[in-house]
Amino acid sequence: MIWIIGGTSDANKIADLLLNKGHQLLLSTTTSYGTHLAQKENIHIIQQQLNCDDMQKLISNYRIKTVIDASHPFAAEVSENAIKASNEEGTLYLRYERAPLKFDHVNYYHTYNEVIQSLKETHGNIMLTIGSKNVPLFNELSQRIVARVLPVIKSIEQCEQAGLKAHQVLAMKGLVNMDTNMALFKEYNIQHLVSKDSGEAGGLKEKVEAAQRLGIQVHLLKRPSVTYPNVFHCYPDILAQI
Repeated sequence: MIWIIGGTSDANKIADLLLNKGHQLLLSTTTSYGTHLAQKENIHIIQQQLNCDDMQKLISNYRIKTVIDASHPFAAEVSENAIKASNEEGTLYLRYERAPLKFDHVNYYHTYNEVIQSLKETHGNIMLTIGSKNVPLFNELSQRIVARVLPVIKSIEQCEQAGLKAHQVLAMKGLVNMDTNMALFKEYNIQHLVSKDSGEAGGLKEKVEAAQRLGIQVHLLKRPSVTYPNVFHCYPDILAQI
């Protein structure tokens, strides 16, 4: 059996390709939203936050022969645990990594604290597209924040706990086109966009280009540094390893 670490559109596409080839699949997610998007016939889905020990037990119990890590580029702990668990169990680990995008006239940062300190020196509304769990980090700037998060109860509750009012929370799916991005930036009078280097599949290109057309300053978090073995950037290459 093949275990796909999911929660991303990449994982779902890889699952479709492998199902078409007749492979038995286990796909794990950590959210109900991810589980909903991954629902398919002939695939076993687990919704659970897994630590390294959990992963080892899963590999053993389901007799996993190959682990395909298609988790989000910023899910560093998940990947590190999966690498360790695979090594401990002697299981093949394959990483699907979205190709990073490069932009001109964008401010890049290693940490959220660097972003926050930079934004303190600015004025104007800030749109956060960094995941609801990171919104509380920007508490000092809460009066200027509009948080764009997934349309699930947990995300909205995290924004409320961070002190944001209803008009500061924009709950919608993550991937939208450039025109929609531009309309949202105009509606909320955004001067600064904070996002993560999540790759093209996460809609980053459309967000950045829309912001730059409107003269909005873009602030991007660089990906965490993880030493991945067996990294692939396109579906055919990773499927060829199975």
